[in-house]
Amino acid sequence: MLAAHQVGRFELRDFLGRGALGDVYLAWDPEPGREVALKVVRANRADPEMLQAEKNGISLQEQISRVAPQVAAVYEWGQDGDFFWVAMEYVAGTDLSQVLAHGPLDQDRAAGIALQLCAMLETCHQFSAEIGGRKVYGIVHGDIKPENIRLQDGDRVRVLDFGIAKHLTQTRRFTVNLFGSLPYTPPERLDRGGVDRHSDLWALGVVLYLMVAGWSPFDGGDPEEVEGKIRSGRPPEPLPPDVSPALSRIIERSLDFHVARRYATAAEMGADLAAWSEGKPLPSEQEEDTRETRLAREDLNATRRTRLPLDDSGSFRSSETRRTVVPASIGPIGPMGPIAPLETPVTALEVPSAGPPPAPPPAKLPRWPVQFTIALLVLVAGLASQMWVRGEASGIQHDLATEASPDLDTLWARYHRIAPFGLPGSGLSDVRKDLKEALVKSADRILATYRGDTPSTTKPGWQKAHDRLKEAVDVDYGDRSARAKMLYTQGHLDRIESQGLRAQGQRKEAQGKLQDAVYEYEEAAKLAPDWPDPYLGLARVYSYEQSDLPKLEETLSQLSHHNYPWGRREKAMLADAHRLQGQQLQAKALGARGTDQEQELLAVAKDHYAQAVDLYREISPYGDAKANRAAVEAQVAQIDERLSELGLQ
Repeated sequence: MLAAHQVGRFELRDFLGRGALGDVYLAWDPEPGREVALKVVRANRADPEMLQAEKNGISLQEQISRVAPQVAAVYEWGQDGDFFWVAMEYVAGTDLSQVLAHGPLDQDRAAGIALQLCAMLETCHQFSAEIGGRKVYGIVHGDIKPENIRLQDGDRVRVLDFGIAKHLTQTRRFTVNLFGSLPYTPPERLDRGGVDRHSDLWALGVVLYLMVAGWSPFDGGDPEEVEGKIRSGRPPEPLPPDVSPALSRIIERSLDFHVARRYATAAEMGADLAAWSEGKPLPSEQEEDTRETRLAREDLNATRRTRLPLDDSGSFRSSETRRTVVPASIGPIGPMGPIAPLETPVTALEVPSAGPPPAPPPAKLPRWPVQFTIALLVLVAGLASQMWVRGEASGIQHDLATEASPDLDTLWARYHRIAPFGLPGSGLSDVRKDLKEALVKSADRILATYRGDTPSTTKPGWQKAHDRLKEAVDVDYGDRSARAKMLYTQGHLDRIESQGLRAQGQRKEAQGKLQDAVYEYEEAAKLAPDWPDPYLGLARVYSYEQSDLPKLEETLSQLSHHNYPWGRREKAMLADAHRLQGQQLQAKALGARGTDQEQELLAVAKDHYAQAVDLYREISPYGDAKANRAAVEAQVAQIDERLSELGLQ
């Protein structure tokens, strides 16, 4: 949350919530004289691609709100210093999440809400727009969940936060760690990171399940357990027994593990919900019954024996007389054609005829249904694809296991190429685990060089470790340790960049980068509470960048709490901080010369100097300890001289 009460011309009045990339406030816009929902994103902390996706989503929301009444209008957006802001229509009402906190909804009410969401998604998925000079077709919301669904009077549905919406032709792979909420994420999105209309439909199925059941279909004690249940392919938790069987079938179909068995479009799901609400049969089930009946009829007609017509006297017409015979040159006709040549011809069935029998018609192979042929081709292509994925995955695993120093850049590129096509059983999950471990292990070797008294990690080293960890997180977002390490390395990169900016005289920008570093160290510590390394980064900041002795002492105590023994480096940090604190107090005493405050300041400064001398003596000859100790002792002598002048020594 922002400490300030103003962003640009907007006056912040209340905190409304936190989105994927920023905070949302109720704000007053003095120009038109109205309340707005103001989304504020710290642009200097956001990943550039994420921020661009946010801006694209806002532009899309502005256009889609003109044709979809469920979407909140976008008035304006811009930048104020480090903050990117978006002024949107303030949608009064109650979030669906707050309603569900009181228990499940009536089934008719739940279906009515879901129907409105279907209508909105159908409009979005078919919508075309131009963004940045590029024509896009189909808009995906990407984060359908109760917190983004607001109910107004009469259960009018309004959908919030299109900041992560993307068009269906987007080629960049966004993983779940960047966008989306885990409980509402389909299994294929967890595997491949891609976001399409199926992601929205799955999320809608989860929301519908929540509304009628009152609990999540994939519940768990932590994110890893939830992700495991979604990936496993096991059906969701059973719905309450009082849920209508037809409504249960709608929900089950929307949450099927296999994409092909789910609703293909929001319109299909909406048609079933509308029919259920009216007490009619589900159109999707009727269509399936009709298709199965038609296919059965076609098969029956293909195998039925042709009946010979009769004349007026009841005899067979001579012109229609048939001789039914299977030629000796071929065998019986099976589904795939002749089975084998026969050794003995089959006796012909003679039919009364006034003339000689016509020549037997050539044998006709039955025509396969087109649908079966297409399905067979798809199956063959799918099998070939999975064989390719399995082969590539096996090759990656082999290289990881046998090479002393595997080329992780090449292996990552190979994995990235096959990841969108892998299905359960293709071996992708095994290679994912091995590759993630190799990436983290590679980064760990770099991180280890920052521990101890002689850290040797350089900026290129931090960058390489960060890239490795980012890839590991892309493979498995549920690994909290990898995410913590990625944030930790980003903290060091921002800290180093801050030093460069300060050297160039860009003090404001340098301070912003340093604040980013502190935030990243702190977030890393939260994700990995038993890991001491983030406190090494914080200690460096509070010792040399911000010169904050109380925070440094607190940080060093955290290192001790995490069983990280203080070395000479940590003691040197503390000694330097005491020395600097003494210098600052001595300078203040000079400004208060001749007052009672001067004596007090000098006494406290002398105490800090004494602690610095003790620490320097303990670690000498480490670093500049000897020279710093001599400098401090000279400053103590100056204080003693002044106190003597004041008659206090």
